[in-house]
Amino acid sequence: MEYFLIVNPTAGSNNGQKLWPKIRNFLTNHHTAFRVFFTEYDGHAVALTMRILGQITETNHPDAAIIAVGGDGTLHETLLGCMRFYDENSNNQSRVPIGLLPIGSGNDFARGAHIPLRWETALETILTSHSATNLHIGRFISHDSDSDGYFLNNFGIGLDAAVVHLANHSLLKRIKGLNRLSYLASVIQALRTVRGFPLTLTHQNGAVENFPRAFLVTTTNHPYFGGGINIAPNASVLSDHLDLVIVDKPNKRQIFLFTFMLILKRHLVLNFVHHYSETNFSLKTTSMRYGQIDGEELGVKSYMVTYQTQTYPFLVGRS
Repeated sequence: MEYFLIVNPTAGSNNGQKLWPKIRNFLTNHHTAFRVFFTEYDGHAVALTMRILGQITETNHPDAAIIAVGGDGTLHETLLGCMRFYDENSNNQSRVPIGLLPIGSGNDFARGAHIPLRWETALETILTSHSATNLHIGRFISHDSDSDGYFLNNFGIGLDAAVVHLANHSLLKRIKGLNRLSYLASVIQALRTVRGFPLTLTHQNGAVENFPRAFLVTTTNHPYFGGGINIAPNASVLSDHLDLVIVDKPNKRQIFLFTFMLILKRHLVLNFVHHYSETNFSLKTTSMRYGQIDGEELGVKSYMVTYQTQTYPFLVGRS
């Protein structure tokens, strides 16, 4: 097996740059064949992945895998590169599997897929995986912009997307060591400023449900978002269902209640929290709201989106 590593040097406050010499030594000491590619800008991992897959295809490489070395953003771009490549080269060739060394700040997909959070253990798991496991990933079709895409973690509209926007543009984030504080400050600001908005949910059976004051709307592929928050405890990357959590605009008492119950993983029983698990469904908003996919901002827009799942092979040690 030959491994093609896509390393994000800036992942997890420059963890990629700091850890790469140790990762390289680990691979060398284990007599592993590998090539390394470093990302240099946002979106670079997409292009690198497509280039790598092109080389593998042209040379009829019999045994290859791609390893994303970074956080959820690096993995998202790597997967996107894979999906774009195979969409553009639609033949019956087997898909090159993806492995992950989770060295980012959030690492929600690693938690959801039960990938070890220590990079050494995660790398050993990849190297000893005899075959890949098909995991379910989220796919969305945006009808208003005639586009589609994929997500590994979640697609959020409302509160969590506003938090992502505020945190990304916070002055605190630019100060080393204050990332966590900037996220907390962004949560507090978003809770004060984000308003409820009308949302229409069309279920897989065609039934329609309206939410006049939606506040937090998260479509998720596994339990976690926001760096380990267990928003959908029963969601699984092994299931062909996506989980949808809709929280109505809460008052101050309900905010404290929701936070407390979230810690206990009992928040889904609250009457202002709505939870669904379906193979496909659609969401529509009539007002402009922040959106995010796997922590990447979508800007402020309205949404008319259909969600479903698709599979891709990952090296997660389940073989």
